[in-house]
Amino acid sequence: MNRILIALLTAVALLATSAVTVAQKPKPPGKVEVSLKASANPVKFSIPLVLTASVKGAQAGQQVKLQRRNVNGSYTDLFTAATNDKGDVAFTQRPARNTIYRAITVETTPRASADLLVKVAPVVGFTVSDSTPTKGALITFRGTVRPAHDGRRVAIQRKAANGTWVTIGQPTLRDAGTRFSKYSRRIRISATAVFRVVIAEHADHAAGVSRERTLTVGG
Repeated sequence: MNRILIALLTAVALLATSAVTVAQKPKPPGKVEVSLKASANPVKFSIPLVLTASVKGAQAGQQVKLQRRNVNGSYTDLFTAATNDKGDVAFTQRPARNTIYRAITVETTPRASADLLVKVAPVVGFTVSDSTPTKGALITFRGTVRPAHDGRRVAIQRKAANGTWVTIGQPTLRDAGTRFSKYSRRIRISATAVFRVVIAEHADHAAGVSRERTLTVGG
């Protein structure tokens, strides 16, 4: 009888342990509880960016922190705000360069979103000395790039008949103060065409593209 009782007690104990284990089992992987999205990506330099965090199942008032990841991999707190009745909260940023963000809840067991890499495109200005030149005239292409990228090159490009862009000059960006770099190049124009200026993507920034300009050759 004692042996039967001991066996029954052991079985009950095992069942109880199993129940606790099931109750403490972590949530299945891949289930998104906190998400973060950007209003634009890439975003142009100096243009406000809205980052919206959504916390699944959160009630109004859930505190959420926006964090930025440094180059060494550690996170820096930027702002803390409360969710609305839909579990959403918005943050406004003006990143100067490519930046990794995440949102994390303020609670005993914090929940974090996946990292979000927001790329920042430089602003490329572009003017010409004459938009209606005579055939064979030397035209000055000039402009600025923000933020400053002294020493890098920009590509002056002409649009080909098939729609592709052909680089016809690569002036070096020169110092124009702490906020800008500038470029200038004289190019001989032989036919009507569309032009633009591009700074290529690099570690700190996405590619920056100027507005397109048409030069109409006459005479």
